Amino acid sequence: MRRRSLTRIRILALILVAGLLAAPRNSSAAPRKKKPAKAKVALVNFDAHLPVLGTKLAEFPAGPGKALADAGCVFCHSADMVVQQRLTEKQWTAEITKMTGWGADVPVDKRDELIAYLVKNFGTDGPRYEPVVARPVGR
Repeated sequence: MRRRSLTRIRILALILVAGLLAAPRNSSAAPRKKKPAKAKVALVNFDAHLPVLGTKLAEFPAGPGKALADAGCVFCHSADMVVQQRLTEKQWTAEITKMTGWGADVPVDKRDELIAYLVKNFGTDGPRYEPVVARPVGR
């Protein structure tokens, strides 16, 4: 019995000491001042002749359906987004269904015309998309 009491006292003492060591200290000394962070200088490496990021670069090619693509696609994103897709007819149909569900302005009776235009110009047989390198805004 006495042994249990001593064990309990030791455990309580350890808890008390651990609590004192973990407790924040209230020191009367002045708080340490943080050293000001040195400004990091970013190395800028760009060609000033490159277009600024966000510049409208691609335009839809002429042909039946161009006006529909301009009205229905470019309202939300650049033509570059469409130019790089290279989708099949089935994929373009699914894409137009998705985009009209999100609010793209494509009349129901003009969907087939737009899909045919996209397949002809941006189908799987089209040229590989080459992204344009741009420089940061404000540089």
